[in-house]
Amino acid sequence: MDKAASLRDKLHQYIEVADEQKLQAIYVLLEDEIDWHYNSEEINMFHLRRDNHLKGTSRSYTVEESLKDIRNQKK
Repeated sequence: MDKAASLRDKLHQYIEVADEQKLQAIYVLLEDEIDWHYNSEEINMFHLRRDNHLKGTSRSYTVEESLKDIRNQKK
């Protein structure tokens, strides 16, 4: 496992058990880098993908298929 992946795993594990005060401190450090807004181009892409899915013109995957594919890529 590379160093970045190891750090991510450690942070994920820590965040699961950290108290609210520590979570708030982590968030304050990172909040300027967290961007939860989509621009109009991204929103249009989401609509296009949804439309294609509903029309059956794009390939869709079940959760089970997605997890199987992800697990096979890790090997």
